[in-house]
Amino acid sequence: MLNKEEYQLIIDASVLYYLEGKTQSQIAKELYLSRPKVSRLLKKARDLQIVNITINYQNGEFEKLQSEVRRSFNVPHVVISKTLSNRENTLDEVCKAAAKELSMALRDDMTLGISWGKHVRTTAKHMKPKSFSNMRIVELFGAISYDIDVNDMLSIGRSLSSKLKGKLYPLPSPIYINDPIAREAIINTPVIKDTLSMIENCDLIVTGIGSIQDGESKLDNTLQTLWDNYVESNIKEKIVQQGGTGFLLAHFFDKNGNFLDMDINRNVVGIKTQTIKEKKIIAIASGRKKAKAIYSVLKGGFIHTLVSDEETLKDVMELYNEERK
Repeated sequence: MLNKEEYQLIIDASVLYYLEGKTQSQIAKELYLSRPKVSRLLKKARDLQIVNITINYQNGEFEKLQSEVRRSFNVPHVVISKTLSNRENTLDEVCKAAAKELSMALRDDMTLGISWGKHVRTTAKHMKPKSFSNMRIVELFGAISYDIDVNDMLSIGRSLSSKLKGKLYPLPSPIYINDPIAREAIINTPVIKDTLSMIENCDLIVTGIGSIQDGESKLDNTLQTLWDNYVESNIKEKIVQQGGTGFLLAHFFDKNGNFLDMDINRNVVGIKTQTIKEKKIIAIASGRKKAKAIYSVLKGGFIHTLVSDEETLKDVMELYNEERK
């Protein structure tokens, strides 16, 4: 926790740098600090969102790419962020854009469905507090595992419900339950039954996209955990054999965006494949290794808004053009 003096020092350095255009060396002299200290203060200003840097990426190239993706896949809305040299920075920029899109889509008396994972968590972090009347936040599939950070799903739901002044409907269950008797017992417990009912009434869903490359998810560590710890080896092989390219809301799909006709998809405790197809979805995905999965989801035709980065979407369009040839 910063004390009052430290906080003021960050503000002073930020004003001198961002508003008055002074160099870090000039600021160091003016505030009697070392230049590395000034650099750390400016980084803290960004980390703590004392300073919010917004870059308007819209230019001819971006607009052309947006138009190509929308036209090629009949997706209503595409949001593009710049691909930065660092993967984490790219993800952060994409999620800032996603937070802005989500904020504009929210309204009173709404049911918002959420998945978990790094993209959704980072988007939730960038959401600005805003009060809504009768806002409901619903977890779309179970998240109980000793292998997953227990704070991940809960932190997303709690963060959003706090910022939006909404009520959280948790889903305290494993993602997949194979035993029919155990599954029936769990989905009929009052808390889970209530949440499952709310899922069917979702007005909007925000989710990441999981990618399978050679049988493995390469990018998002949380989604990697889903693949590593929830899917048995023999099931992984079957998913790959059936042409699985990725997963959306814990459901696996093929290269054409069709959900695989497999027990693992039917055994999800949470949202159903048919419900996914019927709901308005904001999908967030960054990183070129997710291009195939994004391409498949777009071909499925059930994404309303896609938020991604420039180079990833260029790869998506390359896949599209190669297939057309």
